[in-house]
Parts: sequence; structure tokens; C-alpha cells
Amino acid sequence: MTGYGRGEVVVNGLRLAAEVRSVNHRFCELSARLPRALAAYEAEARKIIQDRTQRGKINLLVSWGDDGEEGREPLGSLKLDERVADSYMEILASMKRKYNLSGDVDLKTFAALPSIFVWTEAGRDAEFYVSLLRDVVGRATDDLIRMKETEGSALRKDLEARIDSIRRRVVTVRERAPLKVRETMERFRERIQLLLQGGELPEERLAQEVALLSDRLDATEECVRLESHCDHFMKLLDEEATPGRKLNFLLQEMNREINTIGSKCSDVAIVEQVIEVKEELERIREQVQNIE
Repeated sequence: MTGYGRGEVVVNGLRLAAEVRSVNHRFCELSARLPRALAAYEAEARKIIQDRTQRGKINLLVSWGDDGEEGREPLGSLKLDERVADSYMEILASMKRKYNLSGDVDLKTFAALPSIFVWTEAGRDAEFYVSLLRDVVGRATDDLIRMKETEGSALRKDLEARIDSIRRRVVTVRERAPLKVRETMERFRERIQLLLQGGELPEERLAQEVALLSDRLDATEECVRLESHCDHFMKLLDEEATPGRKLNFLLQEMNREINTIGSKCSDVAIVEQVIEVKEELERIREQVQNIE
């Protein structure tokens, strides 16, 4: 299920913000980007999100900002590593003399050299950073869950409407199917009489053939099972915390029943209902992929 959440906390004039984005995915896949000062506590941030989500491709971004207040206490500082810088300059000067090279190193090139700068952390204990990260990620996750719940309510209404549509169409099939059986048996009887050309067919034999024909054309059992599956579908939505996988299996059974009904009934009116039910089931299947 898609969703977005954001949380913020302000500490000593600095604003720490967390953004959580989630898109549909079969499993729970989480990626995270944290500031250097908080990178060591990424596992804590991951646990907060994973404890409250079951599925989705989730991206977590935590960043520092400035709220414009004066007198804030920095959480760290960026400094030039003069020892590394001096070594770079000595090596470059040596290469220039030895190989008779021309040109100078400008500021942009020099600043891009690896390890030229070092980040110095402020004097804070681990619990301070962990509590700060838990707070901001927790707020962003709460916001994400609220958005998912809103989307979930809309998704539930859509699923309920489609299941009701399937029920109505199955009722139509159940009402039409016996009429189709009787019509088929009457045509069968007429054809037999025509083939016999006035002769008589033993009633016992005719009854056997009609019974076999009726059994092949009768879709009552399939309709009953399909209606039962609809009831079970709604029960899972009401009772299961994470019904997505079970609903997928149930939809397979529903597809099997409607395919059997379609193969038994060649009546145009019934075939139309079968096609509509298949379309509804396909739409439900697509929606079920979003359920956690």
C-alpha cells in the first residue's frame, strides 16, 4: 500500500526531519539514508518501521535543517584534516617536479580529494542520538500509518462493492440456470422424437439421459460455493490483521468456481454474468495486492 509520512523535532535550534515513503511491494524492503551523526543507529530506525509495517518498498530519509534560531548548539563540525592536506600537496609538488608537469591545483580540485575533510562529533552520548532518532522516525511512521489507514478505508469500500456485485450476478445465474436446464431437456426430448420418427423411446431410458444431462448443466453447487467464498472474503476483511495472502488464495478458488459455471452453461444471459464476475475478480485481485 502506498503512503507518505513526515516527522520533525527541534533540538538546540536545529530541525531534524524524517520522511518515510512506501510503495506497493510483495515483501517488506526498507532502505535508509541518515546523517553522519546518526548513521550508527540506523538499525534502531529500521526496527521502528519494520515493527509497524508488513509489506512495501519503503524509503527512509533523515536530514538536519535550520529553523533560523540563534545560539543553537551544533551537533558536530566539519574540519580540514591538515595532515592529509599537507601530504597531498607534497605529493603533487613532487610529481610536478619529477615529471616536469605544468598547471596548478585549484580549490575545487583540492576540496574534492578523498578524506580531505573530517567530521567531528559533538560531545553527546549514544542515548541522546537514539532517543532523538526514535522520536522523529516514530512521528514519520505514525503519519505514514494514518495515510495508509485512510487509503485502506477507501480500498475496503471498493472491495465490498465488488463482492456485492458478484453476489448479485451469482443470484442471477442461480435463477436462470434451472430454466436453461429445462429448455435444454425439452430440446433434447424433441430431437429424440424426431430421430425416432414417430417411434417410442422408453421413458426409463429417457429419464436416465435427462438426469445425466441435468447433472452436466446444473451449476447450483458452484453458485453455492461461490457465494460461500464471498462470505469468507468479507469475514477475512473483518477478522484478519493481515489478510492479503489468504485473500489471494481465496480469489483463486472463486475463479475456479466461475470458470466451471461458464463451462457448464452456454446460455447467453449466464455467459454475460460470468464475464462480469471474472472482470470483478480481476479488479479485486489487483486491489488485494495492496493490502498488508
